Amino acid sequence: MAKQPERAAAGAGKGKGGFSARTIVTALLMLPVLAILMPSCIVLGIGMAPTVVAYLVDRTHEKYLTITVGLLNVCGALPGLVTLWSRGQTYDNAMRIAADPFSLLMAYGAAGVGWSIYLALPLVFGHYYALTSESRLRSLRRRQAELVESWGKEIAGEPPAAKEER
Repeated sequence: MAKQPERAAAGAGKGKGGFSARTIVTALLMLPVLAILMPSCIVLGIGMAPTVVAYLVDRTHEKYLTITVGLLNVCGALPGLVTLWSRGQTYDNAMRIAADPFSLLMAYGAAGVGWSIYLALPLVFGHYYALTSESRLRSLRRRQAELVESWGKEIAGEPPAAKEER
């Protein structure tokens, strides 16, 4: 009888694309919470649309774009959520807040700031590192000139003039 490879034996309990028991239990526990908090889910679902777009657009493994946009998007959507909780968590209030241009401007504007930060910071840090590298290079060249002056041209790897004449 042929031996099965270890990879096949390790994944035998879980089919391709299957759900683990932990995922199923978590989903079953979240259903009542989602049913009770459905108005909040409506406000967050509409307010967090830019984060979903950022997730779909972000191809990197680390998902820095999604994190940056998502965190600021949550901050922008939070005032609408707090308003919903203070007025009462009803579907009518959720729809009013989700359709309120000011609430949408807050949520989407904060997400826009997240996009701006994600796009601008590499440029800012690239410029900063270029300036610091140039400054360090100038400092090292000055130090090298001082050493050549003190020790002679041999320290810089240049052959002395006397050896060239021989």
